[in-house]
Amino acid sequence: MAAAAAVTAVLAAGCAPAASRPPDLPAVMTTALPPVPEVRGPLTLRVEYPDSLQRIAAADSNFLFGTVGTGDATLIVDGTPVPVEPNGAFLAWLPVPPAGPGDTAVYRLVARRGAEMDTLRHPVLRPPVPPADEWADRLLDPTRLGERPERWSLPDEALAVEVRAAPDAVVEVVAGRTTFALPAGPEPEIRVLVLRAEELYRAACVPEDCNWGPEPDRLRLLVRARRTDGGAAGAASGARRRDEGALVLPLRILDPVRLPVAELREPSDPVHGTDGVVVGRPAPSGPYRWRFPHGTRAEVDGRIGARLRLRLGPALHAWVAVEDAAVLPAGTPAPRAGVGDLRFLTLADRTELAVPLAAPLPLAVERPDARTVDLVLYGAVGLTDRISFGAEPRFVTAAEWTQEAGPAWRLRLRLAAPLWGWRARWERAAGERGGSDGSGGRGGGAATLRLELRGPPPIDPAAPLRGRRIAVDPGHPGAGATGPTGLYEGDANLAVGRILARLLAERGAEPFLVRDDTLPLGLYERTSAAEAAGAELFVSIHANALPDGVRPFGREGTSTYHYHPHAAALADAVQRGMLEEMRLRDLGVFWGDLAVTRMSWMPAVLAEGAFLMMPRHEAALRDPAFQARYARGVLRGIEAFLRAAASGEAP
Repeated sequence: MAAAAAVTAVLAAGCAPAASRPPDLPAVMTTALPPVPEVRGPLTLRVEYPDSLQRIAAADSNFLFGTVGTGDATLIVDGTPVPVEPNGAFLAWLPVPPAGPGDTAVYRLVARRGAEMDTLRHPVLRPPVPPADEWADRLLDPTRLGERPERWSLPDEALAVEVRAAPDAVVEVVAGRTTFALPAGPEPEIRVLVLRAEELYRAACVPEDCNWGPEPDRLRLLVRARRTDGGAAGAASGARRRDEGALVLPLRILDPVRLPVAELREPSDPVHGTDGVVVGRPAPSGPYRWRFPHGTRAEVDGRIGARLRLRLGPALHAWVAVEDAAVLPAGTPAPRAGVGDLRFLTLADRTELAVPLAAPLPLAVERPDARTVDLVLYGAVGLTDRISFGAEPRFVTAAEWTQEAGPAWRLRLRLAAPLWGWRARWERAAGERGGSDGSGGRGGGAATLRLELRGPPPIDPAAPLRGRRIAVDPGHPGAGATGPTGLYEGDANLAVGRILARLLAERGAEPFLVRDDTLPLGLYERTSAAEAAGAELFVSIHANALPDGVRPFGREGTSTYHYHPHAAALADAVQRGMLEEMRLRDLGVFWGDLAVTRMSWMPAVLAEGAFLMMPRHEAALRDPAFQARYARGVLRGIEAFLRAAASGEAP
């Protein structure tokens, strides 16, 4: 399952009674799934989702699934009949019960079989709703006051101060001796003051309290709100007329001429493992865009809370987690370097480019087309006179560099065959300080970028699987979804993965089963294990689910995810293979910002073959015959992809 939380959906085809099925439920291919086995057991109600006292996302309707223990029973939830599958599973999309004390709402379930009856009260927490008279006793929302996340800003950068207040209130912010009015924001209750960072800093600071140093100063602002005589709420009896509260903003003003420098250091992660890469985002909460090798250095020109903003160029920034960066001592020089002569080294399974530099600069690897790779070094100036391509046979057939604004240096490489994968790492000269040893010294020192490029493996067109090393990753644990009758996603994935590994071996491949037990395995432990095993392809097996609060009908089916362009064709082929074997609804192929697909050394995809949260899909995923269909679908896709690659088509 791509999502971390266990969520649910309903497949109404084949459910009884038919009258309870929503009229707009799209038709599904009922022949695609095996019959749900009949179960005759004790009448026992159990809700698998949502958990008891779980905070749900939607206040109007939500899904609920579980089992009544037997298929010859009926179920009513809050007065609504809910279909029960032959194995006792159920999935319902129902209005969320009204809240009782606090935010608690209780689903009331009644299951009957003849004279037998079982009942269950299942409490959940609704999304908190402000009271109707929220602004009668206050004018300011205290949750929008207090201490704000730490900020680092350039002097001329726009800085917004936002508060939530009664729609009819007049709101001001007092910073030192200066009072600012807060105009209305995007909503009537939101007020936003936008100032230059230095203007706010100078207004709120007194000289003895502000040092303009490397530590942020805590700006203390007073927020005041008052009602005018004409306010509707103010005219109501007993309504508050004035309110005030404190807002603390930890703020550091950066010197744009001498920006701090951070070294990116991937921290140890006992849960997920490590892959030697720090990921960068185009926005504080955006998707991952850059893969910076451990040890990269960059200037920092901003911070919001737990995110640092790295300056790659005058108008280009990357955001990284604070825990992934060590800010070096003041005076550390900005990472800049000239790029000298280049040399390619041809190895047995890859071509390596060594780029010696004075500092480990931020970089990007881009793929304009299947046989072209661009290496971009931010902060670099081209001084390259010679490029040595080495002896034949050559994977890199041509190279040309250009200087771009920023400064940035771009090297365009033409390849003899489609790119199969790439990876990059920094090597620091022995004895250099401030590198991956964590010493934090001032040394910027010499650094060598090792860019490895991987061409297609030798593929026999007549037997494309023969000799190919393929990593099969049964997704989860940890995390993972659970179906209505308690089937855990990690167990279903492992069953499919084992069958796939066996089928691959029977066709002459060399499968590597990333997980062959029920112990938790971290995300980067999985990708690192595949690389260490010499894998040439990576396929992660999953079962899907929907986010909390999404109406599930008609959204179940099969999908496949990839991240890098060189994995797109594999995702297409695996999706086609699964559709041909399982014949479920085609949800499509997606670019997805998923950890295991971000691995760049080989084509890597994540398959979502079926929806574990759907009662009929869960029953199918228990069936060895259907597990084999899932595995055969992935096998067909892998074989089709390799056959196309053998003919020279782009991977």
